Amino acid sequence: MADGRKKILFVHHGSGMGGAPQLLLELLKRLDKEKYDPVIWCIRRSSASELFAKSGYRVIVDERAIPFLHISDGFYGIRKPHLVYRMTKGQFTSYRTAKKIFAQEKPDLIHINTIVVPGILKAAHATGLPVVVNVLEVLSRGYTGFRRMLIRHYTKRWGSAFVFMLPSEHRRWRLAAEVPSCDVFDFIDVPAYQTVQPDLSFRSALTGGDGKKILIGYFGRFTRAKGVHKLLRSAALLKSRGLNFHLALVGPVEKEKEYPFWRRFFGLMSWSDRLRRLVDRLNLWDTVSFCGPSTNVMPLVTACDILAVPFQEPHFSRLIAEASSAGRPAVAFDIDGPGEEIIPEETGLTVPPFDPVKFADALERLAQDGSFRASCGEKAARFASTSFDAETNAHKVFALYTALGL
Repeated sequence: MADGRKKILFVHHGSGMGGAPQLLLELLKRLDKEKYDPVIWCIRRSSASELFAKSGYRVIVDERAIPFLHISDGFYGIRKPHLVYRMTKGQFTSYRTAKKIFAQEKPDLIHINTIVVPGILKAAHATGLPVVVNVLEVLSRGYTGFRRMLIRHYTKRWGSAFVFMLPSEHRRWRLAAEVPSCDVFDFIDVPAYQTVQPDLSFRSALTGGDGKKILIGYFGRFTRAKGVHKLLRSAALLKSRGLNFHLALVGPVEKEKEYPFWRRFFGLMSWSDRLRRLVDRLNLWDTVSFCGPSTNVMPLVTACDILAVPFQEPHFSRLIAEASSAGRPAVAFDIDGPGEEIIPEETGLTVPPFDPVKFADALERLAQDGSFRASCGEKAARFASTSFDAETNAHKVFALYTALGL
């Protein structure tokens, strides 16, 4: 660039406000603007692209690129061959689109915030520029492991450096010793979480002003992989035991629809509607609330007493990092991702997958033992400062840029 700064083109794949855009934004906030000029290419126009633009970053939206989903919470197999074909064919379009954007922007480094865009990654490699790949997702084994092997092989071949959100996934990739890489659980503004005031109106609306009622929070999307149906069964058990609690489900919920009998009979409904029907069957509407999405979760997380993370598939959990930063204990199934972000009996509790009874037991223990809950919260806050802090973790990534010559 004429001003001497190095241009970094970030590629973001998501279509909504999940953990990926939030962690990318926290990284961008800490980028040295006197040294680097960031540009974000979003392959979908969404709340995420709007977030980057509102935060003052230059955003390119070109929706011709198509992700190739083969991850823990996005596996397409025999029952959806048309989608596998469409995603495969879409990589050629993604490659051509990426080549044009890279030629127009002339970046000095390309940072791809996902592993689900192999067509874009191939085009990035073809530029001869250094390419940083953020391994957010855990690859699905699928039926044979062939697709996983192929994606991992070519990602390792086309990437120059790697940022892993989970140490377990880093080990599985078996990178050569000379390949620059680092482990980064998340990018959380820990000091902000530890000073923000809880949203007492949010808490009061859900607890009815009952100071003794325990507020349990879930924040995230509503898909089978997220395991909220397991959490609802745990909530039914807690209600039957007489626990004084309320469960807040915060996240984007699809609008309720009317379905013909045959679709209801075969369960062919949106996952949000299936969860609503489960709440009906379990008679939980007095103890469970769908709160909708939020663009500012900090005061809501801190308003909760316990955070529930019932993930059924390996994936990093931003919610656990946020809970720890806010000094709140979390409960999760002991799988890769959530099981790595909680120190059992210290910052929260992990339970055997995927047992709603054990999950309910852990929630009940934290709810009824205030001193244990407070102790876990204090240790979680200290753990967050060393493991999830954005300032610390961002500099691990910037060190990769330096290692690549920027």
